[in-house]
Amino acid sequence: MIDKKAFITGAAKGLGRATAVALSASGYKTILTDIDPVTLAETKKIIEDSGGSASTYLLDVSDKKQIESVLMQAIKDEKKIDAFINNAGIGGVMAPFHEMKDEDWDNLIAVNLSSVFYCLKFQLKILLDQGGGNIVNVASLAGKKGVPLGCHYSASKHGVIGLTKTAAVEYGSRNIRVNAICPSFIETDIIEAVPKPLLEFVANFRVPLKRLGRPEEVANAIKFMLSDDSSYMNGHSLVLDGGMDAG
Repeated sequence: MIDKKAFITGAAKGLGRATAVALSASGYKTILTDIDPVTLAETKKIIEDSGGSASTYLLDVSDKKQIESVLMQAIKDEKKIDAFINNAGIGGVMAPFHEMKDEDWDNLIAVNLSSVFYCLKFQLKILLDQGGGNIVNVASLAGKKGVPLGCHYSASKHGVIGLTKTAAVEYGSRNIRVNAICPSFIETDIIEAVPKPLLEFVANFRVPLKRLGRPEEVANAIKFMLSDDSSYMNGHSLVLDGGMDAG
């Protein structure tokens, strides 16, 4: 069993919850953060009912002051944090490029991109002080290609990949690995805004495996990315899409 600690944003449900559960099962103590106290408490209970250990902090990642204060409190409480998973994100309102509202753009960029910058900024300081560690940023296949009706989402995820690569280049020599995972359509709340017929079309005609992805599959990939088995992986954007982008 692993005796390490992992800090996860957006841990209340979806990919964040699945990642927390998977890491806990491997022996990590999980440090869970989210804006929703009810579902955050549910994730904590799931972990503790399975014999794991978890702590929780309320965090609105669109607020950079909260990001700093929560991270500083977490490292004060835990003394050391081995891994950070920057997962919090939203799907946003879908609209054609020329009809995208300023407030929808600003809100999504704040949550999906600016939050990752600020998380990285303070997380890297923590890892430098303790001599190294791992960071995984949750990007998307949308960070590698255009997304009709989702210019803000695609731009944010392209940005996350850019931040990941830059941090990896800057801090790899300091025993800090930074990678990103790029899922496509995964069965979580974030795809609720996508019309059901489109999801069915994607699953049946665009994905060679003929289905959407499951949160647990992404969680297991993140677990691998944090493990010693991926010790030479740095600055990489791991695509998890059932072969969708292969054809």
